[in-house]
Amino acid sequence: MILMPCSMQKKMTISIRRHDKVVSEFSSRLAGYSDQEIAKFFNFSMWFSECYANGYELEGPIRLVLDNSIIQSFKHRDTDRKRGLHALAYIAFCRFVTEWSDRPTVLALSPAAIYEHVGRRSLVIEEAHATLLELQSLFAETKLPVATLGFSSITSLLDILRDIEADDDYLTQYVRGLDNASWKTDLRAPVGIKIPLGIAYDAIPDDLPMRYFDPWYVQFVLSGRVEQHIIEQSRHDPSAMPISSGDMTKDLADLNEFSRKGLLKGLGDIDMLQICDVQRQYQQNLGYVLLGQTLDCGLSTVLSDRHRYIETASFWGGDPFGSEGSGNAMKSNPFADQDRRAERIRPLRAEFFEALSEACMAAKAESSKLSPRN
Repeated sequence: MILMPCSMQKKMTISIRRHDKVVSEFSSRLAGYSDQEIAKFFNFSMWFSECYANGYELEGPIRLVLDNSIIQSFKHRDTDRKRGLHALAYIAFCRFVTEWSDRPTVLALSPAAIYEHVGRRSLVIEEAHATLLELQSLFAETKLPVATLGFSSITSLLDILRDIEADDDYLTQYVRGLDNASWKTDLRAPVGIKIPLGIAYDAIPDDLPMRYFDPWYVQFVLSGRVEQHIIEQSRHDPSAMPISSGDMTKDLADLNEFSRKGLLKGLGDIDMLQICDVQRQYQQNLGYVLLGQTLDCGLSTVLSDRHRYIETASFWGGDPFGSEGSGNAMKSNPFADQDRRAERIRPLRAEFFEALSEACMAAKAESSKLSPRN
């Protein structure tokens, strides 16, 4: 008989317990859903866990910054079947966080998400207080703490909401002006052709009078929109056809469309981008991680595109062939810490995958028993 070390026995016991908890909870909660709905539930839950695992590569406590699409799913989950399934998938993901992750993690509410949640308007004290209590209650079932992001009091929230409302009014008129302008451009240059994105970027001032939103990110997003206008309107010269900078700027352009009521959509997307830009977080080494949580495929794609680690190194001075030179620097792995953390979370996510898979299979089996046979 081979005796297992106590530490290993403890780990196995914990692993079995959390596996069984997830299977028990979600096999029963999914009963009655169709096979297609259960598949969507599984895919959404694992997608969120993948995003979390990517963010886990950075160092520090994790703040899951909630997009309004997530908030609306929880708000309407009892009356909207699709949103209810989305909320349930997010709850399952939160079980992965609470049961498998060893990283301190909270849900985070930004002022812009609150602004969109209350119908894009500023609030008075009583409304703001009631709204925060409502949001705390909505996410109680996730079993994760709900924290505020960017404000520490009702008074500061009210001030920020007024700033967002002012930016909203300004950007609505500004973007409407961009859309109504003529962007037909002669792209011929002395050598080659002009690049539409460069023209678009120069067309957007870098000092837009924003009170809440970061002017750089506003310029970044709107440049993609103007680039698309230039590409669409500047195909008149076959010798200087416009060249797109790629899919990302198309995704950026789609973030800011107008609703049927004439409202500029996508303010929360700009907010999510400026808060959760992983490229910026890596460069600034904040000591904590801000991860965007959204059901919006376009926004998710943009956030994924910005999930980049960029290292810069100087090769000036010194002996390039010496032991301390750039030759050795090129051989080193600047992302060793990120790789180590990725290796740590990978088997834990695999455990969650197995537990959730078993829950879904059990739910499908139960649903087939409840369905009338032909």
